[in-house]
Amino acid sequence: MNRSDEQLLALALDGDGACFGELTQRWQRRIFAFVCRYVGNVEEARDLTQDTFTKAYQNLDRLTDPSRFSSWLYKIALNECRMRFRRHRHINQVALEDTNESEAIEIVADSSPERDLAEKERASALRAAFGALPEEQRVVILMKEYQDLKFHEISEIMNIPLSTVKSRMYLGLKTLKRLMERRI
Repeated sequence: MNRSDEQLLALALDGDGACFGELTQRWQRRIFAFVCRYVGNVEEARDLTQDTFTKAYQNLDRLTDPSRFSSWLYKIALNECRMRFRRHRHINQVALEDTNESEAIEIVADSSPERDLAEKERASALRAAFGALPEEQRVVILMKEYQDLKFHEISEIMNIPLSTVKSRMYLGLKTLKRLMERRI
């Protein structure tokens, strides 16, 4: 039986830990991908993802609207990243690649040394440009472009007006384009 997040939350609040485990499995990859891109370090992202779900479980009774579970979970993840960043100022690189093994095989099959070098340089320039963006713009772009969240969801997660989310997205992309033009 495929239960909704709301159904699983209700059961988890009644003490069924397995239901929260099912929610964790359902959302773990997306939260991990977001956190990994935010911090740029896989091991750090694993820890932060685990911290996110631990905090969510501990504060489950504070979730006022179960239909907003995903937004609430992203908000916890974002707060965990920000708190870790404040404690460890050296975490500032953002990983944009999400290459899995099958993509890596495809890339190898269709590569040449020149093409590989050009791709690495372009990826490096993009990482550097993306890392140079102000944090509030970088987070909006991560959520919108890499997590496929809607503007209203980002607004809710970040607790800012919808118009602010859109302007941060626009300014971030404009700045990113300008930075990339300088680097290439």
